[in-house]
Amino acid sequence: MFGKIYILVIAAICSVILRIQGFHSFSLFLMLALIFLLYRNKHHQLLNISAVITFVFFYINPFYFTPPPSLPTHNSIVGQINSIPNLNGNKLTFELKTTENENVQINYFAKNSEELTHLQTLNYGNKCFFEGTYKEPPESRNFYSFDYKEYLVTRSIYFQFTPKTVSNKNCEEKPLSPLGLVKRYRQAGIEYMKEHFPKESKGIIISLVFGDRGEMEREILQSYQSLGIIHLLAVSGLHVGLVSAFVYFVFIRIGMTKERTIDLLILLLPIYAILAGGAPSVIRAAAMSVVVLITIRSRIKINPLDGISFVFLGLLLINPFYILHIGFQLSFIVSYSLIISSNTILQRYSNWLAQLLSVTIIAQLISFPLIIYHFYEISLWSIPLNLVYIPFITLFALPLAFIIFISHLIFPTLSSILLIFYEWAVGFAHLCLEIVSDLPLSSLIFGKPPLIIVVLYYLAIGVLFYVWEKSRSVIRILKSSTIFFVVALVHWHLPYLTNGGEVTMLDVGQGDSIYIELPRRKAVYLIDTGGIVEVGFRQDLVKREKAFDVGRDVLVPFLKAKGVRKIDKLILSHGHYDHTGGAEALIGKMPVQMLLYGAVPIEGQYEKYLLQSFQDIGTNILFVKQGDYWRVGDNKFAILSPYGKEQTTNDRSIVIYANIGGLNWLFTGDLEVEGEKRLMSNYEQLNVDVLKVGHHGSSTSTNDFLLNGTNPDYALISLGRNNLYGHPHKDVISRLKQRNINILRTDTHGAVRYVFKNNAGYFETMIKE
Repeated sequence: MFGKIYILVIAAICSVILRIQGFHSFSLFLMLALIFLLYRNKHHQLLNISAVITFVFFYINPFYFTPPPSLPTHNSIVGQINSIPNLNGNKLTFELKTTENENVQINYFAKNSEELTHLQTLNYGNKCFFEGTYKEPPESRNFYSFDYKEYLVTRSIYFQFTPKTVSNKNCEEKPLSPLGLVKRYRQAGIEYMKEHFPKESKGIIISLVFGDRGEMEREILQSYQSLGIIHLLAVSGLHVGLVSAFVYFVFIRIGMTKERTIDLLILLLPIYAILAGGAPSVIRAAAMSVVVLITIRSRIKINPLDGISFVFLGLLLINPFYILHIGFQLSFIVSYSLIISSNTILQRYSNWLAQLLSVTIIAQLISFPLIIYHFYEISLWSIPLNLVYIPFITLFALPLAFIIFISHLIFPTLSSILLIFYEWAVGFAHLCLEIVSDLPLSSLIFGKPPLIIVVLYYLAIGVLFYVWEKSRSVIRILKSSTIFFVVALVHWHLPYLTNGGEVTMLDVGQGDSIYIELPRRKAVYLIDTGGIVEVGFRQDLVKREKAFDVGRDVLVPFLKAKGVRKIDKLILSHGHYDHTGGAEALIGKMPVQMLLYGAVPIEGQYEKYLLQSFQDIGTNILFVKQGDYWRVGDNKFAILSPYGKEQTTNDRSIVIYANIGGLNWLFTGDLEVEGEKRLMSNYEQLNVDVLKVGHHGSSTSTNDFLLNGTNPDYALISLGRNNLYGHPHKDVISRLKQRNINILRTDTHGAVRYVFKNNAGYFETMIKE
């Protein structure tokens, strides 16, 4: 049985995935793998019985999968702050463990400078009492978007609470447990670095020492992620190994015995894991180190595969929802692959550079399907960058970060000198990343693969590793990689092989953005880009470090998930920010072949800036008016407005009449009553199946004469939840209901899409009613 505990891990994974996500192709693949392994080991009855018990235990254990509690009806909450309070601008967020032992997320916006000052004094472990309102976390509102509600569930958080007010009377200090003290020291260390270290270096130092990337510049962090070296900023085996080696060396040098030093490390490593943020990767690394140290101390030999498998099962026992955590997935799958290959593939290379290259290739290959599945893109520069940046982080940035932090507490002058050198070196390294990010092949967008493609990727990687293990012939190894590249080629061309298309009204809050994809990816259009200002933030009080941007945070991820590598036409209906504000994020991230804008006076400064910016990057700008049209296959697009002499910006909106997927669509921008009258005077009877309601359902749009002249079956309304304008107006909804028009709106349904094939399709919404 020993040496085969990984079979129990596969049984546990199958069980948890089936319980959480239900049956799909990937769970089928795991089940077949499990059955195959059990059949191969059919003579090991204890192993097979243990696998079945493991599967059943994780599947039926009610302790882990209890139904979520119902929304509390009372308007107060008492508990202890259970996370480091995060203050972003004037928004405060932290977790509170209530007296009923439930975790609740607290969200609060400071209303004035006095409140803001008080919020900065809150600490982990404070006992607090608040009055306010409970609510359920928001559901994911766009296809492929990050599911924040699911993320909170993985942290056993089912509700959010918004206090009416937060003052110095709401919270008080309480004695802390040993665990609480460690977390308080972590908070103090992070706050110390924020206050004393320069902006250019504190982000990476805090990330490497305490595992908190909150102070990293967004652009730099994006470069690490898109170039495939984000793992270097995650506290993991690299950091744990360095800390362990340093502590071991120090205590041996001061005369402590080897046995006592190991005992001390076994005690200190869990504390370090907490100080470093307690992410799955650092817990895995610390737990593995503790297992190794225990085996050394007790002189018991343990198979490394068994060691990591016991750690995996232990973490899954603590929280089965770890299985959904990308850091947990990557940390373990890379560790497993390196352990398995250590006695086969890696053993044959004695040269350190060859070993580093082999480790990098193995890690990159085994993580490729997961990275593509979660982040939709990969960089061909990843392997060479890892070869350079792994030594840079390991031998320079990481150890010096610890030295600078510790020396700043003892001898600030030395730390300040080291910081100058550190800033220069890290700044140069980050400059190189920015340069590489702009090079060709820095980002290959594959799109989110179907689970069957993920399965095929891993089967292909398995074949490649098997041949690499058995053969020393470079030619044979390269030939075995052909299967992997064929799967990647199919994945790359998947949108061009499918005969379906879609029209998606994205949820961009109080704004408009509509994505159109024609069959076989013959064309990709984007009508408007949204652009909202978040309610509650007070830039006059304090600048928000990481503000939400609809283009960067909604549009670009959606487009990358779809595997879109260029936009054929970006159609900006008119100049208002809620229709154009997200467009700037596309510059440098998503090539735009042509930008369509109304042939009308351009008066706004932002309009002029935006059009000039796209022109500067080589986008062809076409000013359109009534009478313009184009056709792609069976899909026709006609511009019905503007004609160029409209008096208001809303009535200058580009109005498009299109035949897509067997339906006739009318996209009206923010067209108001005067524009609608002129439209219907020019086109007395339009055969419309789907009407994009103008101006977010405002009372100034969608009048009786428009509805009578178009007679739509569906009405799409794009608007923000609880918006300040009272959209959609009750009169508009009444007019639509009187005509039995199906209403689909983003504030209640989230994103709405029409999926079609061969001129027949169906509507589906992100949020089900």
